[in-house]
Parts: sequence; C-alpha cells; structure tokens
Amino acid sequence: MNMLNRRIALLLIVLLGIALRLIRLDFQPLWWDEGYSVFFATREFGTMLARTAIDIHPPLYYALLQVWMGAFGKSDVALRMLSVVIGVSAIPLLYLVARELFNARVGIIAAFLLAIAPLHIYYSQELRMYGLVTTLALGSVFVQLKLLANAGGRTHRFAPTVAYVVVTVLALYTQYFAAFFIAAEIAVVLYLKYRARWKIDVRAWFGAWGPVGALYLAWLIYAGPKLFAYVTAKVGIEQYTRLDPLTYLAQHIAAFAVGHVTAWTWILWGALVFAALALVGIFASRRYQVGEGNSQFAIRNSLAAIYLGVPLALGFLVNLVYTFHPIRYERLLLFAMPFFLIYVACGVLALYERERPLGILAGALLASLGAVSLFDFYTVPRYADEDERPLIREMENLASENDLVYAVYPWQIGYLETYYRGAKLKVIEVEGDRWIQNREEMAREIRELRQVSPRAWILAYQKAGRLLEDRLTNEYINDYVILDQTFGNTRLEYFARGATTDFELTPIVFAPNLTLRIQYASFEPQAKPNLALARFGWNANSDAYAYSLRMVDAQGNKLAQHDAPIQNGASTLKRALALPKNLAAGEYALQLVAYERTNGSPLTTPNGSQTITLARITVAP
Repeated sequence: MNMLNRRIALLLIVLLGIALRLIRLDFQPLWWDEGYSVFFATREFGTMLARTAIDIHPPLYYALLQVWMGAFGKSDVALRMLSVVIGVSAIPLLYLVARELFNARVGIIAAFLLAIAPLHIYYSQELRMYGLVTTLALGSVFVQLKLLANAGGRTHRFAPTVAYVVVTVLALYTQYFAAFFIAAEIAVVLYLKYRARWKIDVRAWFGAWGPVGALYLAWLIYAGPKLFAYVTAKVGIEQYTRLDPLTYLAQHIAAFAVGHVTAWTWILWGALVFAALALVGIFASRRYQVGEGNSQFAIRNSLAAIYLGVPLALGFLVNLVYTFHPIRYERLLLFAMPFFLIYVACGVLALYERERPLGILAGALLASLGAVSLFDFYTVPRYADEDERPLIREMENLASENDLVYAVYPWQIGYLETYYRGAKLKVIEVEGDRWIQNREEMAREIRELRQVSPRAWILAYQKAGRLLEDRLTNEYINDYVILDQTFGNTRLEYFARGATTDFELTPIVFAPNLTLRIQYASFEPQAKPNLALARFGWNANSDAYAYSLRMVDAQGNKLAQHDAPIQNGASTLKRALALPKNLAAGEYALQLVAYERTNGSPLTTPNGSQTITLARITVAP
C-alpha cells in the first residue's frame, strides 16, 4: 500500500469513527458522573478548582468543558460533541504510534480497530475525561517515540521536548492514573538504556520529566491531602473486595475487546478472539520493521508490551492497596487499550500474510463482534432508572419563576443545567453533612429560603439512605402538595405554601364506608391564578376508592388534574394543582370526584351529584 492509498484508507477510517460516535448521541441519558462533569464545568473557575481538589479527578477536562459550553451551549448533544472530537482525534494518533512501533500496515489496522471499538466509542460520547486522557497519552507516547528515533535517543530537540512536556502535563491534569503511562514511558527509556544497550542520554529524559513534575507539583500540594482523605473515606464506605490477578486481567481484556455489555452478555466471549489474536500478534510482531524497513527499534515488541503492561500492573497494585472497582471501572485505564489493539492488529496482519482469507476472516469477525456490541450500546438504555429527562420535562411543565429546588447531590444540578429549559429556578445545593449534623440550623435556613419563594421542589433520590431527603420532606409536611411522583430512582416532590384557614363544611357521605370532609379550597393568587388549593379529608373503611381533583373551564374541559387512591382509615390531604401558564379569560372551577378504583365508576353524593365544586374563579381579560 503506497502512501496515497494509506492516507485515503486512514481518512475513510476516521470518517467511519466520526459516524459511529455521532450515532444516537443523545440516546443514553446523562448519569451521575456526567452530571458531576456538568456541575463542575458550570461553577466559577476558582470554585471548580476547589471542588475538584476533593474529587477523584483533576480539573483540566472540566475547564475544557467549561470553555466548550461557553461556545456551543449546554445541551446534551452540544456537550457530548466535545467527547466526539476528542475521541476521533485518537484514531490518527494511534495510527502514528503503531507506525512508529511497527509499520504503517499495523497502524492502519489498529486505527480501524479503535474506530469501531465499543469501549472507545462509549467514552467518545460520555461527558468524562477518559477519552481525553487516552488521546493525550497517545500524543505523549508518539512524541517520545519520535525523540527516541532521533539519533537513537541520544539528543533531544527543543520543540519536540517542549511538546512532550506540555502533552504529558495536560494528561496528568486530566486524570491521576495518567501517571501510570508516564511510568511506562520511564520504563521504556530505562529498558532501552540498560537492557537493549542503546546509547541514550538518560539525563536528557530526566530533563524533560523534571519540568513535568514541577508543573504538576503545585496541584499535588494543593489537592494531594484532600484527595488522600477523600479516597480513604470512599474506599472505607464502598467496601469493595480485592480482585485476583486473573479476574482483573480478564475484565480489562473483555472491556478493551467488546466494551461494556448490558443485555447480550454472551458477547463477552468474543473477547477470547481478541485475546487469541493479541497473542498471535505478540509473537508475530517481532519481525515487523518500523517505518517499512527502518530497523532502529529491534525490540519494539517489548516497547508495546511496556506501554500496555505497566499501566495494567500499576492499576492492579492500586486495587490491592486502595480497593476500588465500581461498575465499569476499566474506563480508568482506557489509555492502555490502544496498545492492546496494536497487538490485535499485529495478529490480524500476521494471519493475512500467512493465509490471506484467514486474515480477512479474522478482521471480519472482529468487526462483527464490534457491531453486535455497538447495537447493544445504541439500543439498550444504560441507566433507565437514572434517566431524569422525564422528571425534568415535568418540572418544565409545572415550574414557576424563582421556585426553590433542593438538590442533595451535585450531579442533580448537572442534569438541570443540561436538560432544564423552563422558568428560572433558584437551585439550592444542599450542604448535606452540615444539615445532617445540625437539624436546627437546617430548619432555620429552610425557613429563610421559604421567605424567598412559596414553592419548592425536592429531588429525593431513593437509593442512598434518604436521610436528608426525608428531613427535607418533613420541613414541607404542612404545605400543599402539587406533585409527588417517582421517576426511576428519584421521587420528585413539589410543594406550595398556602392559607391555613379552615372553613370546614358539613361532611359529604358517598357511601356508608366513605365520607368526605372539605376544609379549604381557593384559587391563588386571585388576580392571576396559577394554583388551585384544596385541603380535605377522607374517612374510609375500605381501600376500594380513589379521587380526582381537577380544574375545569366553563365548558367542562379539564385543564389540570390529580388522581390518587383513597387510603383506608382517616386521612387529611393538602393538594394543589398547578394551572396552565397564561390562563385565558373566563370562568373556572375546582372540582372533586370520588370513584371506584376497579372500574372507574363515579360515586354520587346524597343529592345525586357526581361532582363536588370546591371553588370558582373568574379570570378577567
């Protein structure tokens, strides 16, 4: 394959990579970690630095995302396009690295494998830093290989050295585990110097690594103690068990090969095909010459092994000391995956050179496995119970200007920043630890907040203890409930402050075992109503009934409605209906209907009516 054909092939591979990363870009919802990314990126720069110092990742990706959203907006597609751009950039970089290590044919195959790699596509869509650190790692390795190729690595040119320092520092400011591939780069230099007997000026390399450390030292001093405390506490809380070497390695190979699979777990067996081809590549790659015949690297196979093996080994040691392997933890070493794919590419090429049909079959099998895994990714929701888009749409429909929103977790604020496009809200980031430890202080601050707005939303996540969420709900227990609905793992509550005056009427008996007590009903505010309030109670000796509170116009059209079962026993309810925005002039009524839960048949009052009118209002033009 001549140079022109290689360039055309690489261009087609990059275009394929772009297409695969753009498909269904908004299908998967933001999940916790992506919500954190948006949260950090929407803080002021100083605040962002302070908050990321107590997080498990440095601030560069968040700073880059902040600049990106300033230019392109905060929609999920706009934000994920940053990850697409970063991810696509890694494809030609891998070609260059593989060409330096082996030859252009290996580079083309490796670039193709990365273009269709499910794991890399996943993190070329997700709003996290794993794609960025992978691209930066490839850039750092490429520059290192160029420096080593310069007169056997004996001298350093200024411009490439500066480029190496800059790219490597940026990687460290993107992810802490980037230190693992720097350790691999150090191991490469030491291996070539003392094992391969290359005439390498090690001092020149330490002259590059010194500035890298110096430029990173300030952040380590600032964030190091906070990070240590955070990780120690998190490991103690999560209580993960240590992984044995075989499980650790198998999980990484499976992820590198076929990605994170949800529905079709049988695809994981396809990782054996990748592993077998990688083994073939390890033995076959010894004969490939760098630069199509230039044999400067007689031991390039060992270099690729170092770039792959050192990060995996150090990651395993971290697993032994600080055991932390949440779901899909293999993403932390995504930057090691390209070197695994290089070996797979060597294996495919070796089969192709031996038996052309066999090599074509191996490539087709890899592409088929990738296609099946991608179909799973494109069609199966990853976080169905964490998808808060329906919840936020409901907020957009009902929210009023300056409503309070209590967000117990920062990622909830990130979701709102990305998806919410309704009336302006006053979002409160709940100071969890302080409020839990001082309940009186919490109550006082909430009273002050209630003076700012009579309405409040509580995003009550239901899977993490719910202590603070339940306390927030109790603070609003005497308010009117506009909405109390569960969306996946989140209970969405919407409260409104209203009158406490009672004008209890004569009880209405629907049946011998069901009596209604009306205590208060009104439209508020009277001039331009946006709420219909009702306080009423039931005495029921059965759970066979339900009620419907509704607001209707003069023609009987329902404009707002709430239905709920009537609980067995005595109950008092405060319910509010959020009225349509910009209510047209006319007459409106707040009505209540009781009905049988089994068939929906309405119950009648002693005077034969099926509808009880609680309040009326006339909206002037």
